[in-house]
Amino acid sequence: MTDAMLDALFLAGILITIVLTTQVGRHRFGLLKLLMPLGLVAYFAYDMLHNMKTTQPNLTSAGVGIAIGAVIGVGLLYTMTVENDTATGKTYTRAGWSYLAIWLIVLVSRLTFIWSLENIDSFRADFGKWTVEQRIDPDGVAAFFVLMAMAMVLVRTVGVAIRWIRRPKPVASAGRTKQTTAA
Repeated sequence: MTDAMLDALFLAGILITIVLTTQVGRHRFGLLKLLMPLGLVAYFAYDMLHNMKTTQPNLTSAGVGIAIGAVIGVGLLYTMTVENDTATGKTYTRAGWSYLAIWLIVLVSRLTFIWSLENIDSFRADFGKWTVEQRIDPDGVAAFFVLMAMAMVLVRTVGVAIRWIRRPKPVASAGRTKQTTAA
């Protein structure tokens, strides 16, 4: 097994562990759960882009990755709910099997792509020929995958934050709590 495949497996393991322990099921959502993924997206996007050769083909590859990631992020967002605990006023997210399935499909697809590059000669040759024809260098290929993942996380996180901000706010009235909605 090559270093690229080991790295991909390691990253997939970390991501699925994070998803399983912090997103699947019911979890408290607050400022830390908002800022942590946004900080990671900013860091990895900067890390990826600051040394990337900014050729038109690389930027196109990065843009396609962002677009695909945004669509997947919308799918993630719509498979989770944002709930308000009226007793405590705290906000929770709830994600189930469909949310997990999207993550697994994305991670398995990425691993399958890397495995195919390493183990299927015709796939490797065809992909190499295509990247040369399109003038996409390794920076552009890496940007596609990294920025796709970052767009997924960013869209999901911002979407949850919008729901969090718009959540019904408990208001004390005559000794009891009522729910009001933010516009």
